[in-house]
Amino acid sequence: MNETQLLKAIGFPKATYIMRTLPYNQLEDKLTSVQKKIISDYVISRGIRVLATIQTSNTNIEPFESETERYDSIIFLVVTVNDLRKSNQIYKVFMSIMPNPLVILFSDSISTTWVFATHEKKKDGFLAYKSLYEVREIFMLDVEQYLHFSSFNKVNLKLFYESWIEQLLQLELKSRYNIYSPVSLENNLLEKLVVMDVQIEEYIKQAKKERQLNKRIEMQQIANKIKLQKQAIIEKEQGHGQ
Repeated sequence: MNETQLLKAIGFPKATYIMRTLPYNQLEDKLTSVQKKIISDYVISRGIRVLATIQTSNTNIEPFESETERYDSIIFLVVTVNDLRKSNQIYKVFMSIMPNPLVILFSDSISTTWVFATHEKKKDGFLAYKSLYEVREIFMLDVEQYLHFSSFNKVNLKLFYESWIEQLLQLELKSRYNIYSPVSLENNLLEKLVVMDVQIEEYIKQAKKERQLNKRIEMQQIANKIKLQKQAIIEKEQGHGQ
């Protein structure tokens, strides 16, 4: 799926389209030496593309600003990288030099990762991230079929941005755990299950390294307990979704 097909599939108004390469030399002066190395090591040459901007002038969606947050324009980028595991790190670099909420779709030509962030305003006019949201295990076919501009919350740009995150989290929840329940940022079921998976993996790893039999058994029992808790949550949510 190319850029135009992606924007059409999601249903973005044509007035929001930008679809141009962001030259590295426009960013270079704003980067620290560490940030320059991150970009040079992991971002493919001419791999930064601005796909769209979402703002009041091209969508009629009201801006939002409070003492701590600002949503006056959302920038949607596609960044081609050689290592998707560095997506969060690269996102933080862009966030430090671009004063708008960002949606970045990272691609390594095989797989994709979406990254978003909730934020707090800084005194210098830029934004500091509060929470990063990384959506990995979804197919672009699902994005094309289920993610659509018309279903985003359009009360204001803050709610629009958050509903974009929530819909992608819901797609990942469906993909990873076969759960069709809605996801909210306040009650993120996907995050809870992912944390449990990480805990299970860590206890299993520790058990394999442990030389004392009683400690090894204890760690395996803890891992099994978390597995049962996770399975109970999944079965409960799958029942609700049917």
